[in-house]
Amino acid sequence: MCLALPYRLIALLGPGRALAEGPDGVREVSTLALDAPRPGLHVLVAYGAAVREIEAAEADALRALLRAFSEAGP
Repeated sequence: MCLALPYRLIALLGPGRALAEGPDGVREVSTLALDAPRPGLHVLVAYGAAVREIEAAEADALRALLRAFSEAGP
């Protein structure tokens, strides 16, 4: 099973690469699957690649859901 996590692009590093901020901090991701990557864009990241753009409200809802799961424990 693959779990894509919400991130926000914070800087473009060059063709097909960007820095993104997400639940586990800042990391470099591939942006090759995106039509128009830009700083501030909310995306879903799976296996180090931004796989699709999402709305800010969806990103916020996913972060809240992930936070609730982590606080609930096993």
